[in-house]
Amino acid sequence: MAVAVVEYFAYKVLDPFYLQFMTTDRGLGLTPFKFGLFVSCASLMMISLEYISGIFADKFGRRLSWAISLFLYGVGMFWLSTVTSFVYALLTAFLMGSSYAFVSGASEAWLYDNEGKEGMRKAYGLLYLVSIPLTVAGGVAAISLGYFFDSVRIPIAITGVIVMVNGVFVLSFPENYGGRERQWLEIAKVGIKQFLANRVLQLTVLQTFFMTLAIWINTAWWVTYIVKEFNVSIAGTAAAFAVVSAAAAIAGFYISKMKETDYRKLIIYPTIVMTACYFLMPFASVVFVFVILLVGVIASTYFRGTGITILENEIITEERATSLSFLNMIRGVFWVIGPLVWGAMIQIIDLKATFIIAGVFSLISLVLLSTALKIRRQTHENTNT
Repeated sequence: MAVAVVEYFAYKVLDPFYLQFMTTDRGLGLTPFKFGLFVSCASLMMISLEYISGIFADKFGRRLSWAISLFLYGVGMFWLSTVTSFVYALLTAFLMGSSYAFVSGASEAWLYDNEGKEGMRKAYGLLYLVSIPLTVAGGVAAISLGYFFDSVRIPIAITGVIVMVNGVFVLSFPENYGGRERQWLEIAKVGIKQFLANRVLQLTVLQTFFMTLAIWINTAWWVTYIVKEFNVSIAGTAAAFAVVSAAAAIAGFYISKMKETDYRKLIIYPTIVMTACYFLMPFASVVFVFVILLVGVIASTYFRGTGITILENEIITEERATSLSFLNMIRGVFWVIGPLVWGAMIQIIDLKATFIIAGVFSLISLVLLSTALKIRRQTHENTNT
């Protein structure tokens, strides 16, 4: 619930006001270049602290690292609500980047070591189930704040307070650690060694690069496509968002009802569905069909995310937060490179062709993940014999 409150309530309160504050005269009025620089500073801060924060979490506590992340983000939002210039706003960028680094790996490691594989699966199922009511509540709260306060600053400050209060709530959780008796350098070496020694982890990380295009489409470019291709109105795009949000509930209900973790159902079958949907999208003649295919893609993303997260935690045997942070650091580099490549590609080719390419990349992901699961199965068989 702590994750759900931040992801699906606090951020939904923030979303309508944050971009207005950053890019219009209601706030800082940043140019696209300056806003891009702001985002880049946050990303670079995250990547630079990613591995160090994972070591910190294993040595001093995953719960503590998670709570620090929430405090950093909350302070950053509260500070942002007071600034009047780009230079001062950069402090929020650094706080946001630090926040992302401190939570990366820590919350997953805390959950897996507290609840185990099956407990983690059920927790993800619950997270997706409660996402819809919390999203609705966040949207209602945002509308109310916009109605009662003639300022974009106040909702941003309120979001900061909500996130910091959530940080206090996280501190009430039981703590768990990695090798707290080890030195920093020793913990760092263990995290790197586990990645270098395990092909399953290498393959799950590698497939992320190919999925950056798919995820980018899922979160942004599909809206551009339905507006251009089907001339969908503003109200129509809002309705499409509402339909697409059902994907979380579909995934959450099924994941929570599974008797046990089955990687075929969580990873392989959803990737097949995702691949088929991407290949069919360019041929959708009406927006309703396109949106249904998109629901299939996004629901598959929830299944895959749960399955891959559980798989990686199962494979990692020690210094869990550090190892996960190392994986996420590599993924962060992919996210620096990927959007630049895909952005240039989308400018050159038609968006319909982009869906086909996303389907091809999903197919590559399927091959890599199938190989990873085959290696895992063979390793288990060799261990048992």
